[in-house]
Amino acid sequence: MSIHLFSPDALSALAAISAGTPANELESETLDFKQDARSSSETIQVLLDAAICFANLRGGTIVLGVQDDATGHEAFLGTVVPTELIRRRLYELTKPAIVVSAIEHEHAGRRLVLIDVTEGMEMVSDTKGRSSKRHGTDCLPLSISEAAALNDDRRRFDWSAEPSSVELNELDPAAIEDARSRLRRFPDERRRLADAPTEDLLGDLGLVRDGRLLRAAEVLLCSHDHRPPFVYVGRDTPGGEARTEYRAAVPALVAYREILLRITSVSSATAIVLPDGQQLELRDFPLVAVREALGNAMVHRDYRQPDPIHVDHSPHVLSFVSPGPLVVGVTPSNILHVASKPRNALLARVTHSLGLAEELSRGVDRMYREMIKLGKQPPAITDEAPFRVRVDLTGGAPNQAVAKFVASLPEQTQDDVDTMLVLFALMQRQTITASEVAPLLQRGIAATEAILARIADPELDMIAPVDRSGRPRWQLSARAVAELRPVLGYRTVSADEIDRKIVEFVRKNKTVDNKTLQIFFDLDVNGAAYRLRTLVQSGVLEKLGDQRRGPGIQYGPGPNFPSRGRGPDR
Repeated sequence: MSIHLFSPDALSALAAISAGTPANELESETLDFKQDARSSSETIQVLLDAAICFANLRGGTIVLGVQDDATGHEAFLGTVVPTELIRRRLYELTKPAIVVSAIEHEHAGRRLVLIDVTEGMEMVSDTKGRSSKRHGTDCLPLSISEAAALNDDRRRFDWSAEPSSVELNELDPAAIEDARSRLRRFPDERRRLADAPTEDLLGDLGLVRDGRLLRAAEVLLCSHDHRPPFVYVGRDTPGGEARTEYRAAVPALVAYREILLRITSVSSATAIVLPDGQQLELRDFPLVAVREALGNAMVHRDYRQPDPIHVDHSPHVLSFVSPGPLVVGVTPSNILHVASKPRNALLARVTHSLGLAEELSRGVDRMYREMIKLGKQPPAITDEAPFRVRVDLTGGAPNQAVAKFVASLPEQTQDDVDTMLVLFALMQRQTITASEVAPLLQRGIAATEAILARIADPELDMIAPVDRSGRPRWQLSARAVAELRPVLGYRTVSADEIDRKIVEFVRKNKTVDNKTLQIFFDLDVNGAAYRLRTLVQSGVLEKLGDQRRGPGIQYGPGPNFPSRGRGPDR
């Protein structure tokens, strides 16, 4: 299969060296032998030069720990350089960063490291901009024009659209039938493909070119030589022993279906009844979020790395760990809206046609939205470059108060990720500004201000401006506070309640000032000033003494100060 870890040439070459052939006679455009230099840092530099050369041609394997002009047992010197150091430093020292596989291999009693370098999606250079390309067994520097031409060509590269080495007769019948059953669910022209001949089906999906299967077809529809595309582990607690496992070497399309079934079959459901009598069934992990996380892991992983996707499932946390970093230009802090070239564009289009996953940004949007709608934390996305990307979804019973409140909103509002993120922010903090919430929305301040103004529509009755001087601030509306009070991460007291408490305080203590309000009523300086100003304007309080400005002004009962048992007049 085309996704084997190393070229078979590497292992057969080691056997040939043991039999008496010098290593330098076995080197090629895709195979190179290196030995440790005087220090680990110097060895890394040697590997860096070789890796850049391979990445700028069609990839290859570097074997570290072999003297290239010796034969037999004497050629195997071994190496002390850690594999994790090799992977990390080659990632850090290349631009764009490349991800290599580095695995220990014992031969002739020596520890060797086999380093697999894949063809770069863009022209690769070191951090100083120097690039080279493999030519035969030599590394030749690239001129400025050669580098520019290579870069233009590489940016059109799509691993999943390259020809595969598998044949049509190697397609898995169960995977083909799964694809057909998915197409039958659509009301559009895709439905007619469900019963088309297999070659027509593959052709219309874009999985065949010039009579040859492409790698996207290999991933989705072919078994993987004892290498499972997914490994699923179910546990009773996040750190507990494995209760169940699934690691079948089946096509990714079949594994996707099986793992989704396993997740949903053990998830808990909570039924709630809305005020209009409608009943909703809420799961501890929303199905839409699970589908998108699983689908995105399958579509956007780096298939040039051999590891499977790991799915770790407990009632409390559901984790998806996929090989390779996020694609160039995408980070956890911009993933909601960034426009980026997908790593496997053809695979993304085919899975979208089959209904497995949306485009990258939309899929992540849906994960965020569906988690917040159940009162949960947004997905935690961690780029553990250069090795993996991790997505964690929090489990547990859904929060019924949040689910009911969201269900009361218009459908288009429920489906808007910006609105859900603003709601999430205001469940944690009593007030927000555009600058405070912009990083959460992953938008600029001006765009965030426009979003807040839109959500503050009185008909929606979800958020409202805070009436105080300074930067515009926003808070939950009175209705939202009333319905969400049990889940808010702060004390909530209405303005009327605060005013009544201020009156009782003044009745008992005769005076009050701004600092006292901040301490006793959990207000900031502007909030305390606003409450005092409104009470003075209504005659409930009045300023005492001649001081007109400053924090030391005292306030006492005004002409409309209520008698005992009455609240402040409005």
